[in-house]
Amino acid sequence: MEYLGEDKQINQLIPLVSVCVPAFQHEPFIEKCLESILRQETSFDYEICVGEDCSTDRTREICIALADRYPNKIRLFLRDEKEKARRKGKWKGKYNHMALHREARGKYVCICDGDDFWTDPKKLQMQVEVMEKYPDASICITNTLIEGDEKDHIMDLPSNFTIFTPSQLRKKNYMGHISSWMMRNEMHILHQKKVLEKSSYLDMLIFTFYKLRGNTIFIPKVTSCYVNNQRGIFRSASKKKNHLEMYRINWLLFYYLHKDPIHFLRSMLYQLRRYYVNFIKS
Repeated sequence: MEYLGEDKQINQLIPLVSVCVPAFQHEPFIEKCLESILRQETSFDYEICVGEDCSTDRTREICIALADRYPNKIRLFLRDEKEKARRKGKWKGKYNHMALHREARGKYVCICDGDDFWTDPKKLQMQVEVMEKYPDASICITNTLIEGDEKDHIMDLPSNFTIFTPSQLRKKNYMGHISSWMMRNEMHILHQKKVLEKSSYLDMLIFTFYKLRGNTIFIPKVTSCYVNNQRGIFRSASKKKNHLEMYRINWLLFYYLHKDPIHFLRSMLYQLRRYYVNFIKS
């Protein structure tokens, strides 16, 4: 259900960019997240599509208050228990993501989880200008500050403006963080692929899909912050269980998307080394 209906000011505009914000149990974070997106300085219209996934804390209350205050920017979708998709009896948060993708009307799409936030008010403007300049690019990635680990740090990404072709990214794992991405809005094509139903790690799936469709641009500027939220969906699962799930994800990406045996073997060897270091050697 779209809160306040479809007659809001933002619904009458044609946005160039859609920002998708999945929110669930994000009471301590969601206001900072949305305000960081609302502070964007752009020469074009953009919409913020928020999917509030039936939280039991104050996340929904905060989202409603901001949607009331900014009807010219925010489209709020309030899920109910009947809409919460389940697989094998378990709730899957990825369906909130997928529903937001279908609502996105912009030429470009960004994603910022409700417990992350943007640090640069020029993020959207900068990425749109780059994507417009390089029509062969399918995704533009900036750097991200990782907050909440033992020591805050930025991600290990190229230190200069760089454009990679799909073949050049075969040997590199420069994925960045999903909060820093801007993609061409081709989500409808991704939604037709069977792997979407089988994979839990949407960020890896989305990145693999886009890096195969065109060039990947890296801008060496920090524009977002990933909050190491211990209550997050994947943080709450055991580290070993998450690690083992990565083997299955790598197989799915190989079988359904890139079909590159060398890349698949390289990824599996990398995961095996990590497993040995984290769970056997230690």
